[in-house]
Amino acid sequence: MKIPTLASHVILLVLFCAVARTSDQSTDLPKRAMERSQLTLAGGRPFLLKAKVVERTNLDNADYRADIEEYWAAPDKWRRTVKTNKFSETLIVSGSATSETITGDYYPNWLRTIVTALFDPGLSLQGVDLSSSSDNPMIGGNQLCRRFTFMAGVPPVSNKVFSSFCFRDALLNSVSMPGYSVDYEEYRNFGGRKVAHKILEYIESGTELEASITKLSDLKSIDDSFFVAGPPKPPLQTIRLSEQTLRTLVQGSQEIRWPTVRSGAEKGTLSLYICIDRSGHVREIYQLNSSNAGLSDFARDQVMTWQFKSAVQQGIPVQIEGILTFAFETSTADPIPVLEEDEGLKLLEHRVEPIWPANAAPAGNPIFVTLGVKENGDCYGLVALHRTKVIEEPPSTRQTLPGSPMLSRWH
Repeated sequence: MKIPTLASHVILLVLFCAVARTSDQSTDLPKRAMERSQLTLAGGRPFLLKAKVVERTNLDNADYRADIEEYWAAPDKWRRTVKTNKFSETLIVSGSATSETITGDYYPNWLRTIVTALFDPGLSLQGVDLSSSSDNPMIGGNQLCRRFTFMAGVPPVSNKVFSSFCFRDALLNSVSMPGYSVDYEEYRNFGGRKVAHKILEYIESGTELEASITKLSDLKSIDDSFFVAGPPKPPLQTIRLSEQTLRTLVQGSQEIRWPTVRSGAEKGTLSLYICIDRSGHVREIYQLNSSNAGLSDFARDQVMTWQFKSAVQQGIPVQIEGILTFAFETSTADPIPVLEEDEGLKLLEHRVEPIWPANAAPAGNPIFVTLGVKENGDCYGLVALHRTKVIEEPPSTRQTLPGSPMLSRWH
């Protein structure tokens, strides 16, 4: 879905919250959270799990629909089936033997993200030391969140990219990394563990997926032949490459044609997370940090047409993905007016007062919001601001700002 580019005004607002906050800065929190919740750890109870995936923002979209099923007896004895309208995989692990049967030519990132979030959430936490960061992407609240910043790009072009990890009640609440953004909800007890029965995946503004566990039960006695792997065959692999390596595989020009902008920075950088199939075709692109978010769509549309050399590992074609960073320089044409709060409020025809839950912000803390208004009066582009300084958070962080969905109903 495109980010709206037509707007008549931008309004600067300040709102207030009254909530409480808690603190849990245990360095072993990621490990403890997985021990409490991950189903597939050694010693776990054998289970049968079934889940369905839909696009919660557009239930009719069959492109983001999937069925997932897993019979799990032990960490080295399980059978998983994943099905969409364009791809399916049956993966069997039996001791040291692994076999895979697939249909379709591309295992999409959005689906791999949900499968990982369901069965191996600890994978995203490997190597994470919460004590090495004091940066909290939430405005207070009762969550423990830590954000990590690293530089993407190939010198002299570089850009800040973020990863964030949030916990609530010593359980994983959300993970946001390049190419991987999920929230965990509706924890329920099973086999002595608390299991999230709903997983939300952020794709982009206006597109969010929901994976719901429809069945989680004890695995009844099943004949061992159900877990027998076929002829040894390595599973379809997806390899993450450095940006420098990724650019060596581009066939043709890497130039981006930048349009004029109506607002925001005229010069800066932006980063995209791209996913490429075994034939070198770009299949998915996720927007990361940008000095001017309005230009990310233009870059994405052009990179989608790029062709890459096929990547091979140990003689076998693999999917590849990674970050691409671009420097842009353009000019402003037909600028969007920026209104102060008192001016903007005079234009309001419909207002819904935000309801702030207990994890929104410390009591009395101001929350500054930039509210974009399209020419038809609809609102978009809600951005969390800290104190008096504008800080545009990564899209997934911005979307989780409590209360902001109600602001989008303003007119």
